[in-house]
Parts: sequence; C-alpha cells; structure tokens
Amino acid sequence: MRSVKERSVDSSEMRKDELKQEINRLRRLLDERQKELDSLAKFTRRIADNAPDMIWAKDMDNRYLFANRAICERLLMCSHPEAAIGKKDIYFAECERAKGQRHTFGEICIDSDEVVKTENRAMRFVEDGLVRGQYLVLDVHKAPLLDESGRMIGTVGCGRDITREREIQKDLEESRASQKLLMETASDFAVFRLQINPVRPRGAKVVFLSPSARDIAGITQPQQVDQWFRVHPDDVKALRYAFVKGFTGFKFNQRFRVWRADQARWRWLHIIATAVDQDDGRFANGIMFDITEQVESNEALAAKGRELESRTDSLSEVNTALKVLLKKRDEDRKILEDKVLYNVKSLIRPYLNKLKTSGINSKQNAYLKILESNLDEIVSPLSRALSFDYLGFTPTEIKVASMVKQGRKAKEIADLMGISTRTVEGYRYAIRERLGIKGKKVNLRTYLLSLQ
Repeated sequence: MRSVKERSVDSSEMRKDELKQEINRLRRLLDERQKELDSLAKFTRRIADNAPDMIWAKDMDNRYLFANRAICERLLMCSHPEAAIGKKDIYFAECERAKGQRHTFGEICIDSDEVVKTENRAMRFVEDGLVRGQYLVLDVHKAPLLDESGRMIGTVGCGRDITREREIQKDLEESRASQKLLMETASDFAVFRLQINPVRPRGAKVVFLSPSARDIAGITQPQQVDQWFRVHPDDVKALRYAFVKGFTGFKFNQRFRVWRADQARWRWLHIIATAVDQDDGRFANGIMFDITEQVESNEALAAKGRELESRTDSLSEVNTALKVLLKKRDEDRKILEDKVLYNVKSLIRPYLNKLKTSGINSKQNAYLKILESNLDEIVSPLSRALSFDYLGFTPTEIKVASMVKQGRKAKEIADLMGISTRTVEGYRYAIRERLGIKGKKVNLRTYLLSLQ
C-alpha cells in the first residue's frame, strides 16, 4: 500500500493542478467578457453610424466631440466621422465655399448651441439653408451634455432631414424594426425602455423589456419595475443614491448584486441607462449585463496579484541583502589586493634588486629572473587599479606620468614643466623602474593606460 506521505504529495499536486485550471478558466472568462465589452462598443458605434438621423456632440467651444456618418455625409460633407472631431461648423462651411459650392446652412438661424448652454436644458429648433446648392431643413433636438457629476461639458444633438420626411420615416421604421428584432433576440444582455413619471419616479411604466431579461437578471414580472430585483443589503444605499443622481442628471450607471431565486445565489448586475424628455413624457433607455463571472475573475486575479506582490517584496529584500554582501566582498578583496601589492613592492622587490647586484653566478641569476617573472605574473592583475601615489611615485613623477598617459612628447613635457628634456627622460626612466618594466620592450604610455 502507498504511504501517507505519498498520498499527501499526490493530493498536493492535484490541488496545484486544480488551482492552475481554475486560474486558466477565470482568465478565459475574463477574456470572453472583455471581448463582449469590445463587441458592445463596436455595436454601439455601428448603431450610431447606421442611424438615419444626424447625431453629434460638441464641447463648450462648439467643437465636435462625436459625429455619426449621417451628419458627415449630409451636412459637414467630410469623408468619415473622425474628420469632424475637434472642428467647428464654420470650418466645413468655408471648405465648401472654397470649392465653389453654395453653402448657407445655419447663417440665418439663431446660434442654438449657445441657447442650449445658456438655458441649460433640452430644446428643439428648426435650422435650414443651402448645402451644395440644395435646400435642407432640419428638425433639431439639442440638450446639455453632462458628465457623471452633472456638470455641463458641452451639447449633444440630433437632426432630422424633414425635407424628405417620408423617406426618413420609412428608413426609421425599418431601423426600429431591425433594432427591435435584435433586442428581442439578444442573449448576453437585456435592453429596456421605461416611461418615467416625474411625480412618482418609482412608478415607472415598462415600455419595452427584452425577453433575455429573465436569463440575465431573473426578472419574472416584466411589467412591475419595483419587483424586478431583490437587492443585496450592502448595495441598497449606493443604488438609491445612483437612482436619485440618475433622475436629476438623466444618466444611470451602477453595479449591484441581486438575489437569483432560481440559482439560490447572489449575482452581479451592471445597468447603464439614459433618460430623455420627449413630448409625450420622460423615458429611460437602458441596458443590463450579468457581470458575475467578470467580478469574480477580477477578485481572483487581484488576490493572486497581492500574493505575487508579497513574494516580490520578499525577493527584493533578499536581493538588497545580497547586494550589500557583494559590495562588502568587493571592498575586502580590493583592500587585500592593495595590501598584497604594496607588500610585494616594498618588502620583496627591493631585496630582489639587491640580490641582482650581490655578485651571484649565472645559474643563480637565471633562477632570480624566473622568480622575478613569476612574481610579476602574480601581482600584475592587482596593479592595474593602483594609483600612482600608492606605487610610491613622487609628486613630480606623478605629473610626468600623467602627461605621458596623455600622449605628450618629452620636449612638450619639458616646456610645460619648465625643465630640460634630459630631466624628463630621467623621470621616465625612474617611472619605468618603479613599475618594474625597466629594460623591457613595453611602451610606457600603453602600460600606464593599462593601470586605469
């Protein structure tokens, strides 16, 4: 039979494999959700560009922040929506006139953008004029463009070409039919439209709710908005605040948990909605997603990130300690090298020089040269980083050695130091002797440079 230790090791490996598989599954889910969000962004842009009406948004200086394909093709006469960004209407009017086109659109109308910004409310206008010689009349709706805090950051508008009312109406009906079919067959999100009673906001009337709301949010009573969700107690306060803010700012964007009785668990929802005032009342158009897997994946990745960060901090501390030890080792090695070299120069070489002149025989002299050569091989690597003053150079010898390293000739050194050329040669001879290269075919400047 297998031992307890073997079974424990197998169990640990299985847990590691299961954890790895779970991490991979969560990453795949996160990638899928990201793709869904990217698809939704592209889908939103596609809706705007396929809409028959002209849709745009401008900043406080009346420069375009957004323009759909319709306004570019029928009014601005630019090649694509991106070409409108950052420009004003007068820019496109002047471009048309420079091409010899008759363009008078907007000249006899009031500045509706300034009116909306002054009134700070949604308004309706009729604007007309010539575009490339053709008369155009637009039924324009404009409103303040507000950020999440309710601060005005520009204007948003849409315009309908009422000179061709019947054609536009037909296109609009087809567009609405295709959009309705799309919303009714949606599976990854749910779309809704509510009619809001300003007096009793909680008593909203359901105009449209896509069938997918049952699978997305567990909604079983579509016509009773107050029965749609059972909100998690920890999210009730934030949801109420978001609802009040959305009612006054016409925008709602909130994440919260709802109880799914059919699944016996809490699920995360993300709802985005925008309110608009129309002639027949106020309406809220929105979309909802189940983001449970995304939230759980983010939490799992965040936990793993904290674990990795903790490990990184530990490794950083170890690296710091190792750097200190390595630095101390290098300092000790340098001290030892300097000490060895100094002892060789001051305690050994002088006696070798005396031994040369002591009248030894040829065999002894050969042994002495071998000893001296081997000693040079030992100390040569250590002497490369040693300074001139540590080698016992006099101040004048240091100056001469420095100028030799710079490539200066003996005559030039003599002129700079105010001494004779013969004296300079004497210093060069002394320097070679101190360096242990006297009588050797070694270039002095090359050897001095090697000491750096």
